[in-house]
Amino acid sequence: MVSEITSLHHPLVKKCVGLRTDKEVRDHSKTVFLIGEKMVRELSQVVEIQTLITKDPSTIKAQERYVVTEAVLKKMTGLPAPDGFAAIAPLPEPQVLKNFSRLLILDRIQDPGNLGTLLRTAFALNWDGVVFTPGTVDPFNDKALRASKGALFSLPYSYELPNVKPLYIYLADLDGTPLAKTKFQTPLALVLSNEGAGPDARFEKEAQKISIPMHNRVESLNVAMSGAILLYGIQ
Repeated sequence: MVSEITSLHHPLVKKCVGLRTDKEVRDHSKTVFLIGEKMVRELSQVVEIQTLITKDPSTIKAQERYVVTEAVLKKMTGLPAPDGFAAIAPLPEPQVLKNFSRLLILDRIQDPGNLGTLLRTAFALNWDGVVFTPGTVDPFNDKALRASKGALFSLPYSYELPNVKPLYIYLADLDGTPLAKTKFQTPLALVLSNEGAGPDARFEKEAQKISIPMHNRVESLNVAMSGAILLYGIQ
């Protein structure tokens, strides 16, 4: 059965806005708001969509379906020109990370676009999981989720460092050993840190520093660009 929503004051509109904008709402309901046809279609193959919201009827599998006006969809998504698709899905749960070879640690990364891009890249390059340290932006933040294309629905993640020994930690640092000259040992963790504040003291002390050589007076790349190079280069 498909229900129609034309009012901006419908309870589902308020629910979707809350899921999109408020981490506490997501955590309490254990659900997340998805925006965009490509992400909704892709993730419908991975998880069961609880609520499908579309401008026109769709055959995407879901427990419940709503057809809404463009004005309602704009309100829900916060976008000036949504493509006609949104959904509510179960929030992926953090896991205890073990039996991994390559792990990404995102240390207090603040920009949601950079964080999402790094998650998408790690998933695409077949890394085994990701850890978010305290102070890192919520990966299910609206912008981070759209940038990651929902990577955390398939890429295991945790908010705690794994209790694995040995664990070889490598820290991206401008003064580190060049990537091409570093001999990597596994299981390893690559740490990408806040560009302004620098790495957590633990990583500064314990990690081996690695770098990407820069030329033509370029001092640095942003964390998403440098992270993508390192994720690809570490085999």
